[in-house]
Amino acid sequence: MKDDSSDRKFLQHDFLYKFIIGDGTSDVNDVAERLLFALGFKSKLIGTQYLKEAIVLRFEMNGMVHTGLTSIIYPAVAQKFDSTVNRVERAIRNTINDCFDIGNLMALNDLTLCKIVSSAYPPTNGELLSSIVSWLQIERQLHHVR
Repeated sequence: MKDDSSDRKFLQHDFLYKFIIGDGTSDVNDVAERLLFALGFKSKLIGTQYLKEAIVLRFEMNGMVHTGLTSIIYPAVAQKFDSTVNRVERAIRNTINDCFDIGNLMALNDLTLCKIVSSAYPPTNGELLSSIVSWLQIERQLHHVR
């Protein structure tokens, strides 16, 4: 995984944030799509579509204390896409690994101003989903995401 700072000019916090959030209040679907695009997820991979749907579902279940991936999120995504829970989990894991290897997943650290992604190993499905949804919930409180 390359980490050349000259290639990351676009990915610095201010530029990345402006690209993902925009100027006004944005719909969570739009923000999730722009976020995944900016991080380097390939839109043609079904795992990216599953991940976007999982982000939106988890974001909308804000009031639920324990929103389990395997018990609630994966089955809902699988049902929407006429797939199985195992295929959803595997596709999301594979697309995260793909983005970690050739995408800009480290830019998530720049966006959130926290170290979420390590350069040593890719995040798990749950780690990535939780960190993205937590960031989106903060943005909701700031009235940037609805």
